[in-house]
Amino acid sequence: MMLKIKKFLSSDDVSLIVNENLAIDDEEFLEETHLDKNVLLTGEIFKTDDNVTFSGKIEYTLADECARCLKEFERRIETKFQADIVQKEDMESDEIQMVVTDGMIRMDEIIKQLIYLSLPMKSLCNDDCKGICPYCGVNLNNEICQCERNLTDPRFDKLKDLLK
Repeated sequence: MMLKIKKFLSSDDVSLIVNENLAIDDEEFLEETHLDKNVLLTGEIFKTDDNVTFSGKIEYTLADECARCLKEFERRIETKFQADIVQKEDMESDEIQMVVTDGMIRMDEIIKQLIYLSLPMKSLCNDDCKGICPYCGVNLNNEICQCERNLTDPRFDKLKDLLK
């Protein structure tokens, strides 16, 4: 995945609109993250007096499993970022850097890093997901379970005797 900006860098233009459909070809990465291989990269590249900055976002589709009900679903994720476009990478910088080589930016590793940083820690199929019953395993979003609701922890049964 290469982003060509050679003409922009040599021109007098102050900004460049970017709207690219990129395809991830790393099968191991796709399998590990359960991603669709197509990623949309949009944004704008700005020139200032002493540097070039990319302000943009990536959008991708993720096949995920709900943390509450274990239902599989697809989720569209978008994440915004800002990166400095540099000729040589500065290892001491905390900023995201895109290195230009012969007027082109290699996007593979940058896109992967942005995706890793934006992956959700816990995915829900919807915000009011009820999950599954801890006793019978019924999906509470689809049906009401018939379990006895007043089950107690047997370790605390002796404490009931104190209330009598």
